[in-house]
This record gives sequence, structure tokens and C-alpha cells, in this order.
Amino acid sequence: MLCPVFTKIENLKDNTIDFVQSIPKETSLIMQFKTEQKDSTSILNSYKFAHYYGYYEKEKQAYDTLFNYALPFPKGKQFKIIQGYNGDFTHNTNFSRYTIDFNLQIGDTIVGTRDGVVIKVIVKHNKQGTTEKFKPFGNYIMVHHNDNTFAQYVHLKQYGALVKVGDSVKRNQPIALSGFTGLTTTPHLHFGVFKATTNGIESIPIILDSILGKKYIKSKIAKNE
Repeated sequence: MLCPVFTKIENLKDNTIDFVQSIPKETSLIMQFKTEQKDSTSILNSYKFAHYYGYYEKEKQAYDTLFNYALPFPKGKQFKIIQGYNGDFTHNTNFSRYTIDFNLQIGDTIVGTRDGVVIKVIVKHNKQGTTEKFKPFGNYIMVHHNDNTFAQYVHLKQYGALVKVGDSVKRNQPIALSGFTGLTTTPHLHFGVFKATTNGIESIPIILDSILGKKYIKSKIAKNE
């Protein structure tokens, strides 16, 4: 475990909800039963479990709203925005509302936007399509930052990761190659920063290369000068 995580436990009999926090490098006891009282089937019939990144306590969900993220591609490059905040195609849920799509092509270099630790790498897929069934095939890298936000870099090339889980990455460090995987109509990089909530991570508005993220609108050219 490389970042804080918590377990949400819903009692299906009385509809109460409890949370158990776990922090990196420690083992947490989620629940305990006597073996003669409970078996795995009865436990799963009595409780619903969900595991999420971050902290469930609201006082620990605060993050640096003024942090200036770097653009997710190298210096000297420029790319068009193909979908910005609140895009009507796929950027219309709490999870994706504040994400940005850059028209990187297959094999273009993606760099880290902020120092952090790699906590998830999925790059085995080589499928793409325009229906929801292709969504699980979007390769991605997830990075945890020191204010407990998380960055995702999505639609990566198959086996296009330049880092592995557990690596510390620096701002502007090459971390992956862009691709054409998952739910998408065209090759591009889908990028967003997320905060923890008790229902999972949600995208947040950010400052990107000293510009408010909401100003990265469709057809705008983002230049990394």
C-alpha cells in the first residue's frame, strides 16, 4: 500500500455505514469475527464493502487548491484541447467533470505534472472503441501527491509505461507514451487531478501552467514553452 486508503462498510441489515482507515506501510484490521459465529458467505450477505483511495475524514480531505501543475507533455511541444471541463461527451460526471483531453498521438511522450509516487499502472490493453464496453480497456497511470490528491493519465499505449508502481516521479519527468485505448474516438491523453470522497475519488479544478483549468477549452492550443 503506497498511499492512504479506507474501507467503507455498509451493514445491510440496519443500513449503517462505518469506515476503517489504512495508512501506508501499516496493516489494518477491517472486521473481526469468531469463526464459529460467521462464515464468509454470511458476512458477504450481511455487509457490503468498498475500498477507496485517500482519507474518509473531511478534515483530512483538504488539498492545495493553488498548486500550479505542469502541462503533461514536454517543453517545446504544443497540443490542441479536444475536450475540457464539463464536456458533453464524457466529461459530465463528478469523476470526470474537471478533466482535460489533449490530442497527443500514439507514441507521444507524457510527463508528470507534479512530484508524486506511482500507485497504479495498467498498460496491458490494446482495445479501443466508442461504446461503454471499451471503458475498462483504457490504459492508465495513477500518481499520488503529498497533499493527498491523485493524478490520472489515461488512454496510454499498450506497454507504454516508463515508470512502475512504487516509483517516485518528478514534475516534467517522462512517465508514459500516449496511445489509443479504452473508450475514445481518437488518440489523445485524458488528464485529471482527483480528491478523495466517501464515494470514491472525484475530479477537481486545477491551475495548469499558471492558467485556470477552465480556460483550457475545446480547440485551444496548449503550449509548453
